[in-house]
Amino acid sequence: MIDLQDRQLVYEFLMLELAIRSLQHDMDNMKHLKFAELYFTQLDGVLKNLQADYHWRRKKLAGKKIRFNKWVKVDKYFTDAILATNGEDAVIRFSTPVLKQNSQLLVEQKMLPIVVEKLENIPN
Repeated sequence: MIDLQDRQLVYEFLMLELAIRSLQHDMDNMKHLKFAELYFTQLDGVLKNLQADYHWRRKKLAGKKIRFNKWVKVDKYFTDAILATNGEDAVIRFSTPVLKQNSQLLVEQKMLPIVVEKLENIPN
């Protein structure tokens, strides 16, 4: 069983998991774009930032003996996250469209500081 105070950490970890997977998938499919290198430099910074947050949360969850196992697609509207806890596996059901939306928002939030920093460095 996952404690109430650990649920937020689990949710943040799962959002990072999805955001990283989505971003890596998108980067693999962008290779044919004309300005791919421009996009890769931006997205690589976002990916490194997400991965640092991901590893920090994974360590915190490991200290609480919580480990993510896998995603299981229930149907087109719901997805289950299977987590291993100290005693037994825990299953958390999520709305698939909400997961996609929240992982996209997370990537956008991480991208905004990088874009602002690049704009500040442009000479006038």
